[in-house]
Amino acid sequence: MKPDKVNEDDLPAPNHLVCLLWLLVHTVVTWIEQLMRLVKRCRKSLQHLRPFGTALESCRLMQSRQFVKQHLVPVSKVPKHLVVLLGPERPDYQRLAQFIFWSHAAGIEYVSFYDHNGTIKRNSEEIKRYVSDAPLEENDHIVWSERSSETAKNGRIPAGRGKRTLVSFLSPENGKQGLVSLSRSIGESVRRRDLYASDVSIEFLDNRLQASPGYVPDPDLAIYFGEVCSTYGLLPWQIRLTEFLPLSRRLQDSTEQHFVNCLLRFAKCEQRLGT
Repeated sequence: MKPDKVNEDDLPAPNHLVCLLWLLVHTVVTWIEQLMRLVKRCRKSLQHLRPFGTALESCRLMQSRQFVKQHLVPVSKVPKHLVVLLGPERPDYQRLAQFIFWSHAAGIEYVSFYDHNGTIKRNSEEIKRYVSDAPLEENDHIVWSERSSETAKNGRIPAGRGKRTLVSFLSPENGKQGLVSLSRSIGESVRRRDLYASDVSIEFLDNRLQASPGYVPDPDLAIYFGEVCSTYGLLPWQIRLTEFLPLSRRLQDSTEQHFVNCLLRFAKCEQRLGT
């Protein structure tokens, strides 16, 4: 049997008022979402336009540093050398400059910035400009590695009163060239029989690298952003014992709270070396 045909005249008429209300609600929600996105973009743009030298930003920076100090008081283990590692992210130089102040407040002696394109190293003056605009306590100092002659000689922060943090800018060339030069030197020594191949060990290489000009301690902690953990060619020899921990999903979203949480996680890490 063929099914009975439905008469179109028997179908209920659409409620035009309900359709109109749904269309109106959809339009209003869409406009609100677009407005919120616009406000968020404007706020981020204004943050880039406000240097640390303004009263509002200086106060905010001081509060964030105090936050770091207070929450790390009971912590006995902080990294001596911290690396801020960028992957595909676009550098936010004001945000990166904040890591220097947070690290200084945490008592971290060495801070390095690295990206596999060398963009941060080429534009390091942007970070220095933000740091120079920010107030520091009288006996606290930020030392730039390429400007410190004493550091270039022995790889140590010049002694003095107060806390000092040495800041370095790294690129893929850093570390690799030193290994190449050291390998050539060892090869020449073995060829001249001033050194035997059996004398070459990990401890021997470490001692030779530490004696090279501009040497800084191996990184204890490297922080990265997002879900992908990759070294991106960072210091191939010096990161054998480095802890890699995520900070936040994006560099732009990172705060002092994320930074403190990351250091607290590092303080709980235990390294077990095989024999």
